[in-house]
Amino acid sequence: MIVILGLLIVFAVLLILRPWERRACRWRQDTRKLADGRVLFTCVACGAELALPKGRDPEICLAGEQE
Repeated sequence: MIVILGLLIVFAVLLILRPWERRACRWRQDTRKLADGRVLFTCVACGAELALPKGRDPEICLAGEQE
């Protein structure tokens, strides 16, 4: 009985937290500069691309915004 109760609690916690929907962007910097001096960042998780001025890092997650 305790095992079944434990499994139900674990299942409920997984449904509430939904870790599969929280996959945040993991940005990788492209070492080549763009023509206007910006740097291209590509997300490994969702494939999003973002160009920012040199010295700035992406702070937002774009996962789910691209179709």
